[in-house]
Amino acid sequence: MLKLNADKIKQALPGCNVTVFDRISSTNTVAKDQIKQATNPRQLVPGLVVANQQTAGYGRQDRQFYSPADVGVYMTLMTQVTEKQWQHPESLTLNSVVAIQKVIQSELGITLEIKWVNDLYLNQRKVAGILVETVQAPTHAQPGYVVLGIGINLQAKEIPAALQTKMGALTTAPVDRERLIVALSQACLAAIQLEFKQLRQQYLEHCMILHQVVTLQSGHDAITGKVVDIDDQGQLVLANEQGKHAYNAGEITKVNLR
Repeated sequence: MLKLNADKIKQALPGCNVTVFDRISSTNTVAKDQIKQATNPRQLVPGLVVANQQTAGYGRQDRQFYSPADVGVYMTLMTQVTEKQWQHPESLTLNSVVAIQKVIQSELGITLEIKWVNDLYLNQRKVAGILVETVQAPTHAQPGYVVLGIGINLQAKEIPAALQTKMGALTTAPVDRERLIVALSQACLAAIQLEFKQLRQQYLEHCMILHQVVTLQSGHDAITGKVVDIDDQGQLVLANEQGKHAYNAGEITKVNLR
């Protein structure tokens, strides 16, 4: 693929502060720094940071997100949030996952599956992830800001041996990355304005773990149960011998596909 065309992205997103880099540590890190260092962060949002390559891309629990040059989408949206969104940023993750799944379907004709809460899979391998992080406003009198990082493996390129059984890629065909970045930006900024319950059905339709037996790591506890629902708040509902319980945080470490 060719290098990113910054002008093409900027022209398609008027009113959005767009910064495009060839190579940086992490789009989330740069976006957070931009907000923290701004005299008036409101002038930065909505904003978008894009990179052709990340040298220190990361996901949940600071895990490395492999981000080689020319073959992926590495981007971070910046926006100010409401008090409710600030208190429950997980809704931004849930809504954005649905938006990304829809964009990939419409733009590339590829149907991805969602793994609660923030990952997208193709053929049982992770191809995309989302990381939402909060940034405190300069004064506590106003709502804070969030950076919404999106990483997508478009094409395989020298996948490290340790990741070859876990990491996948979307396609071997050429992809107009600028067009995709614009579509993702527009879709995610629109989706986060909604309540999750408005998108819940779409989430469930593509949820790869629904009706599967999984193990959830929640704090120091590992809970195994059958996924019976993702409720209106985006909580994972597990059923086991102890009954049904809803969880709003944690990581699924094992899926027993049936």
